[in-house]
Amino acid sequence: MNDPKSVDALLSEAPDLITPEELAALMRVNPSTVTRWVRDYGLIAISLGPRLKRFRKEDVREFILHGDELSDSSDGEVSDG
Repeated sequence: MNDPKSVDALLSEAPDLITPEELAALMRVNPSTVTRWVRDYGLIAISLGPRLKRFRKEDVREFILHGDELSDSSDGEVSDG
């Protein structure tokens, strides 16, 4: 589990609804990585249309807090690329 205080500090100025691009910039990853987190690791997204997604700040917080516990069947690690 990641440090809750560090995660809260990271998200302190984030809006309540975060775009995929904002989340990618915040986490310093490629936007396609955010899509993979949704598809492969269970990051909860709110669909506002076929190509429009948002992430609730509290869902992102939980995902980050427990991100070090996630793995997939291919390599066991969450990567950014």
